[in-house]
Amino acid sequence: DVLGVTPETPYEEIRKAWREKIRETHPDQLMARGLPEEAITMATKHMIAVNQAWEVIAEKHPPS
Repeated sequence: DVLGVTPETPYEEIRKAWREKIRETHPDQLMARGLPEEAITMATKHMIAVNQAWEVIAEKHPPS
């Protein structure tokens, strides 16, 4: 759910979704856009969840 993919989604598409989410929520990107500190803190927490989701998927489905 965090990455917006299903179990049937091909690995490469999952990886692409992960990378896009990281780009969207990376604190450096948000600071550069001038977002307030509260938004950056929330985005950082979301980025942690995105990375945790990716770790679970990568463990179960290593690239072929």
